[in-house]
Amino acid sequence: MPRTFYSYRLGREVPLLSDEEYEPIGAHLENYSDAIMEYLRIQGCSITEARNRNPCRQKALADYEELTGVKLEHPEQIYALALSHYGRPCPNCAKPFRTPQARMCAECGHQLPEGEVAGPLTAEE
Repeated sequence: MPRTFYSYRLGREVPLLSDEEYEPIGAHLENYSDAIMEYLRIQGCSITEARNRNPCRQKALADYEELTGVKLEHPEQIYALALSHYGRPCPNCAKPFRTPQARMCAECGHQLPEGEVAGPLTAEE
């Protein structure tokens, strides 16, 4: 089950997905880009029209909402919701580090000891 953590890209707390949960939704996004390019090639329309007419967009959003109960506005937001993209919670402010390789918390400025990195955020945290 997804756990709620702060997402820097979305600027709010949202359910983040484990790799297993993210994989099928992420597959829609891979298809989403390919489908947009194909629609643009065939129809010769604007990229906005191609995005709006793409069924992969609705499928990715619907699958995320079904899994988490949270409705997102844009499918691009899903890219920011993979648990493995974040570092463990900061020992000072408890928000996750921006990446597993981070050495400083972007939220409060807490510095990890020399040579230490945040490491991955896990669903158990």
